[in-house]
Amino acid sequence: MSAPLVIRAGAATDRGLRRETNEDALVVTATMCAVADGMGGHEAGEIAAALCVRTLGSSPLFTLADPLGFPVEEPPPPLDVARFRATVERELRLDPDVPEGAIEAVRRVRSVLWQADQHIQHACAGRAGTTVTGVWLTRIEDRDLWIVFNTGDSRTYRLHPPEAAAADGTPELEQLTVDHSEVQYLVSIGQITAAQALVHPRRNVITRALGTGQVWEPDVRVLPARPGERLLLCSDGLTNELSPAHMARVLGRTAHPKEAADVLLEAALRTGGRDNVTVIVADAARAEEATGPLPAQPPA
Repeated sequence: MSAPLVIRAGAATDRGLRRETNEDALVVTATMCAVADGMGGHEAGEIAAALCVRTLGSSPLFTLADPLGFPVEEPPPPLDVARFRATVERELRLDPDVPEGAIEAVRRVRSVLWQADQHIQHACAGRAGTTVTGVWLTRIEDRDLWIVFNTGDSRTYRLHPPEAAAADGTPELEQLTVDHSEVQYLVSIGQITAAQALVHPRRNVITRALGTGQVWEPDVRVLPARPGERLLLCSDGLTNELSPAHMARVLGRTAHPKEAADVLLEAALRTGGRDNVTVIVADAARAEEATGPLPAQPPA
């Protein structure tokens, strides 16, 4: 039996050209990556994002040999196991034999995010919150899996293999997360188009966040993981500046994950840099092939 896959990642973050502080935060380990985008005045957003990634990075869940042995601190409302089972089965439609443990893994991710929500509320007294998106690369019942989670409008993408490229050679970049935002809701009900959402005056209004005392519930997806797969995690400071096609070209043409992250960040700054920008490029690699996580570029 082959060894479990690990993450080989590169990351970069910058406060951008118009912001005085960087309220984004990130964490990268051999099995988990996450990007948080804080919001709130007087540096409270910076605190919220930092608490979020600190909670994730320090959780034993992502380092245990048997993550399903991690105790669950059940957040309210009580988990609807049937709903989570249906979600897991739907997202693993390419592999109909859904590992039973995947449902338990989803419960544990949700529990850790709830802990982050509580830590932020306690520290910031509801004055701040943060979005978050992250991936956990784990093995359950001898299957390598990506567990992808998000609350808010920070995003995770997956780069498809070269054979799935468009006729002009541009790789396909699939958005794995769905924004929790007002404009995304309007798009989903057909009231506006995706193009109109890009310039909508309320495009930055999110409907879920950690730490605000309001709706915190994450979306969690479970997907098969394969050696060589590349994922992109980012705050909206990247996606508001660059098109998916541009991001796909960089990811497809730049072999090293750290270099790819740097190129994407610099492109976002050249395009306008109107917000904090944070990027993680995460490759699934065999342990013997990985050099380990790479440090993030220091904030500007």
